[in-house]
Amino acid sequence: MSKFLIIAVLLLTIVTPLLAQENEPVILWPPAVYDLSGTVAVTGTVNVTGLRNYFLEAAPYAAEGETVFWTPVSLPRRDAVTEGVLGEWDTSTFPDGLYQLRLRVVLESGESLFYTVTPLRLVNNTERPTSAAPAVIATATPEVQTPPTATVPPPTATIVPPPNPVNELPLPVGGHVTTFNETTVEAMQSAGMTWMKWQVPFVLNEPSLFDVAFDRINFAHANGFKVFLSIKGDKNELAQTGAEDYFPQYAAFVGQVATLQPDAIQVWNEQNLDREWPEGQIDPRSYVDLLSQAYTAIKAADPNVMVVTGAPAPTGAEGAFGLDKVWNDDRYYQGMANAGAADFADCIGVHYNEGIIPPNLQGGDPRQPDYPTRYLPLMIQRAAFPFRQTDVPLCFSEMGYLSPDGYGPLPSSFAWAQNTSVAEQAEWLRDAITIAAQMSSVRVALIIVWNVDFDVYTEDDPQGGYAIIRPDGTCPACETIGSLRDS
Repeated sequence: MSKFLIIAVLLLTIVTPLLAQENEPVILWPPAVYDLSGTVAVTGTVNVTGLRNYFLEAAPYAAEGETVFWTPVSLPRRDAVTEGVLGEWDTSTFPDGLYQLRLRVVLESGESLFYTVTPLRLVNNTERPTSAAPAVIATATPEVQTPPTATVPPPTATIVPPPNPVNELPLPVGGHVTTFNETTVEAMQSAGMTWMKWQVPFVLNEPSLFDVAFDRINFAHANGFKVFLSIKGDKNELAQTGAEDYFPQYAAFVGQVATLQPDAIQVWNEQNLDREWPEGQIDPRSYVDLLSQAYTAIKAADPNVMVVTGAPAPTGAEGAFGLDKVWNDDRYYQGMANAGAADFADCIGVHYNEGIIPPNLQGGDPRQPDYPTRYLPLMIQRAAFPFRQTDVPLCFSEMGYLSPDGYGPLPSSFAWAQNTSVAEQAEWLRDAITIAAQMSSVRVALIIVWNVDFDVYTEDDPQGGYAIIRPDGTCPACETIGSLRDS
């Protein structure tokens, strides 16, 4: 063999593995056994053939073989990147401790590639320990998983069956959560809650969201809670695709999620606002068309899943902004009833989140002009009246009181709640549950407290002010709601 041929063969032997490795997704930074705080720019390479999208996920550190639940920490991206930023991870939204970070790459074929770095220590509120964590090397070779089909979960997945928790409150109560967190679970259990709510988005051609739903359902069930999933679509995709094509794809997704045995699925969210539904297309008849398709798909997959309508946002703003942008909730409820929503729902979704006086009152709110959505008894009657000829109950998918305690002044658009204390929040939630349970003319089947553990507090959306777990870690509302078990 000539020297030239020998050199060529050697080069081919060396270069071929390198070329193959270039196509493997990898996280380059942070490395394993590293302390992190604040918002971290995660760098690496995703440059594979047939790329659909990729995103970052995090989970608590676990020994090999232990079950973990992954939380997406970045939005899906479609652009290939080589030794660049893959996404940002805001570590401050997680409790300090040991974690693992995973890059999930979804291919057009439906397969997923993974690259994991572990352990990583989050130290936002604690000092770095003197002894290092045990070194665990990042996964060097991506693992390939086959995605679920339209009707069955992933072959390697084990579905945690729904529990049957004993409700000791006047009616079933749950809470909307945002993190897989043992402290959150313990707080909810101390309050006597038996339901856990998650919001899962529907995005066209994003099969990975099935896994997001799967993780949340299993986490709730494993901790003894029934699961309430609010699944809302994207108003822009709806507008661009058109209802005729979009509605069947949404229905197929919620039907697929129903195979995972959630206890309730809510179809969309606040569809009477142009924030959630395409401007100029807000129409309860169109929504009921979507609801009917979703209901049929869910019940075909699992007839035991409770179907809850999307809850219109409580508002009287249509006179100021016009029907292209917003419908008053009472008009929208009536339109839903007229379109036959009760035939495709096990519960009518309701929101109540702007109260600043005790929930038993039906007058006396200082804001002007006065409006009935500010009073809990009137809000209940407002939602129930159009469905009075049916036996479909109400389900509060959001019930909350906003308080700035522990956060500082509220932004100007939420200043109406500036004087609400955490003590009032706790007392009013307790009393609201009692009032809803005792109403003789209306049946309220479920109350989901908005919210349990959110900590975002921005100019546009002070969600943390609604949370019952406060910035200091206490949960006064857990105590007041839990006290109802003894009444």
